[in-house]
Amino acid sequence: MDSLVEFALEENLFYGAEVLVAQRDGVRLHKAYGTFDGVRPLVENAVFDVASLSKPVATASLLLALGLPLGRKVSAYIPAFSGGGKEDVTLGQLAAHTAGFAPTTRFIETCRTPEEVFEALLQQPLSGKPGSRVVYSCLGYMLLGKVIEIAAGKDLNRLFHEMIAARLDMHDSTFLPHSHGIDPARLVPTGTRPHNRGKPGIVHDSNAFVSGGISGNAGLFSTVRDLHRFALMLLDKTPLFPPDPMFGHFTPAGQTPRTIGWELKRPGVVPSCGSDFPDGAIGHTGFTGTSIWIDRKSGLIAILLSNRSAVSHDRTREAMGEFRHRFHRLAARDVLGAQIEK
Repeated sequence: MDSLVEFALEENLFYGAEVLVAQRDGVRLHKAYGTFDGVRPLVENAVFDVASLSKPVATASLLLALGLPLGRKVSAYIPAFSGGGKEDVTLGQLAAHTAGFAPTTRFIETCRTPEEVFEALLQQPLSGKPGSRVVYSCLGYMLLGKVIEIAAGKDLNRLFHEMIAARLDMHDSTFLPHSHGIDPARLVPTGTRPHNRGKPGIVHDSNAFVSGGISGNAGLFSTVRDLHRFALMLLDKTPLFPPDPMFGHFTPAGQTPRTIGWELKRPGVVPSCGSDFPDGAIGHTGFTGTSIWIDRKSGLIAILLSNRSAVSHDRTREAMGEFRHRFHRLAARDVLGAQIEK
C-alpha cells in the first residue's frame, strides 16, 4: 500500500490521502500519506469533503432511519412534483437512481438561493420512464434530500447529527464544518472553484453550495475514523436502522446493480472497487477523491479519502478510477487472502 500511494503522490494524483482497511473492528491499516496542500504534512483524522459519499452515508441512511416507505410517491410529500411521469416517481427509485432524472445540471448558473434551487429542481424534466433504467443522478438525490426534510420538518444537517452522527460518536461528520466548530487546520483543501475560492471547508460541489451547503447529493464532511464507525454500524447486529435495503438489489435486470444508496458488486460486473472485492459488497465514490466499500459477509471495510480534485478538477478522474481498483485489490488480498493477479 505504501508503494501504491507513494507512486500516486509522485504522479500528482492527489496531495494527500488517508486510508483504512479493516475486517470489522480489526483494523489492518490506518495511515495518512502526503500533504494537505503540497506543503503541510497530512495527519490522521483530517476532515475531508467526502462529496457523493453524502448520498449513502447521510441521505439514504436518513431515509431508512425515518422509516419512509420506499414505494411511496414523491408527490405525496411534494404535490407540485407532477407532469411528464413525475407523479409515478417513488422514494426508492430516487435512492436507487432509477427515477428517470438526468445526471445533473448547474443550478449555480441560474439560481442564487436554496429556494430558487428547489423550484428549479421541481421543474427538471425526466429523461426516462421511472423504474426502467439506472442513470446515476445528483438531481434525484437532491430531491430525495428535500423529501426527507419535508417529512421530518428539519434540515439534513440537523437530522444527520441527531439520528446518525451523535449516536455513533461521529463527532467530526457534518455539513457546514465551520459552523460545527471543526478546527480549520484539520480541513483538507479540495481545489479552487469560483464559489469556494479555494477555502477548505466550503463544499466543492456547486449545487450543494448554492443549496446552502446542505444537500442530498453532497456537502458532508467526515473523517476516516467516523466512516469506519458508520461501516461498523451497518455490520452490527443492532444497527441504527434496518440495513437490508442497503445490501439488496433494487435495479432492473440488465442494468447497473444498485442498492438503496450504494453500488452493488455482482457477478460479471466491475464497479468502482474493481473485480476483486467479494460479490455482494456495497460501496460508493466521491468526486473529490473519496470512496468506501463494505462486504457484509467477510466484514471487509476499505476506506480511501483523498483530495484528488485539489490537483485537477477533471484531468485525473480516469487515473483515480485505476488507482481505486488497485487500492481495493490490495485490501481484498490482505484481508481475504485472495489470489490476485499482479
